[in-house]
Amino acid sequence: MSVDPRERRAASPADRLMSDRRYRWLRVGVSLLLITAPIGAAFLDGVLHEFLSRGIWRIALLPPAVIIYILGLSTIMAGREEGVIEAFRPLVLMDDDSFSQLVDEASRLNPVGQGTAFGVGAAFGLALGQAWLSDGNFLWLRLYLSLSAGLMFGLLGWLIYSSVAGTRLTAELHRQPLRIDIFDTTPFEPIGRQSLVIALAFVGGIALSIVFGFTRGSIFAWQNWIIYVVLGVVPILVFFLNMRHTHRVLAAEKRRVLEAVKRNILVTSRSLMERIAANESTGTLAAEINALVAYEERVRAARTWPYNTGMLRTLFVSIIIPGGAALAQALSEILFR
Repeated sequence: MSVDPRERRAASPADRLMSDRRYRWLRVGVSLLLITAPIGAAFLDGVLHEFLSRGIWRIALLPPAVIIYILGLSTIMAGREEGVIEAFRPLVLMDDDSFSQLVDEASRLNPVGQGTAFGVGAAFGLALGQAWLSDGNFLWLRLYLSLSAGLMFGLLGWLIYSSVAGTRLTAELHRQPLRIDIFDTTPFEPIGRQSLVIALAFVGGIALSIVFGFTRGSIFAWQNWIIYVVLGVVPILVFFLNMRHTHRVLAAEKRRVLEAVKRNILVTSRSLMERIAANESTGTLAAEINALVAYEERVRAARTWPYNTGMLRTLFVSIIIPGGAALAQALSEILFR
C-alpha cells in the first residue's frame, strides 16, 4: 500500500484554506477584492485623481501584492512538501502505516501557535497601516490600509511560524533509518528543490517590497543598498540551512563508506606485502588494491548536498532580480516624474 501525502490530515482549517487546491477560487476572489478595494476606497473619499497622481496607489497596492504572493506561495510550498514525502518513502525503512503516522504527527502544526503568530502580526499591521497616510482627507483609504496591512502582517506572521515549525517534518524524516546509496543522491534532490523554492520566496518578497515601497529618493540612498545586500544574503543562507539535515546524513554515510574502503585497502595491502616478503604469488591482490583505490576516489567525489548546478545558477541569478527591480523603479521615477 502506497502512502499519498495529499491524504494527510491538515493541521488546521487555516492550512486547508491557504494551501488546498479546492479553495483556489476563493483565494482568487479574495485577491481580486483586495486589488479593487483601494480604488473603491479612493473613490469613496473623492480623491481618485490624487490617489493616482501622488503615487498613493503604490503603497495601497503593497498589502494586496504581498497577500496574493503569500496565497500563491502557500500552494507551491505544499506541493514541494508532498514531493519531499513521496521521494523519502522508498528511503525510510519502515512500513507504510508507521510512515504515514510519522508524517501526520511531524507535519501537524499547533493551531494556538499559528493563531498567536497571526494575531501578533495583525496587531502590528493595524498600527502601522494607520500611520501610512498621516495627512489628507483619507477616511476610507486609512481604514483600508489599516485592515489590509493587518491582514498582510498577520499572514506574514503565520507564514514565518509555519515555515519554521514545518522544518520538524524534514528533521524527523532524516532521523529515521534510511536506505542510502552514496553514489545516487537523486532521491534527496526534492529537498534541494524545496530549498530553492523557499529561497526564491524570500527573493520575491524582497522584490515586491522594492517595487511598491521604494521611491526615487530612497532608491539612491546608500543605506537602502546596504540593507539590500544584507537581505540578499538571506536567501543563500535559507537555501543551505534547509538542506543541512540531508547534508548531515549524506556526509555521515560518506564517512562510513570511506572508513570501510580504507580498512579494506589496509588489509589487502598488508596481505600483498606479506606474500611478497614470503616470495609467494600475489594473485589478484594488486588488481584488488587498484580497484579499491578507484572506488575510494569515487566515494570522495560523491556529493553530500542535494542540489545541482542548475539550482545554484537559478538561485544566484534570482538574487539580482530585486536589484534590477530597484533600478527599473529609479528609471521610471526619472523618466515619468
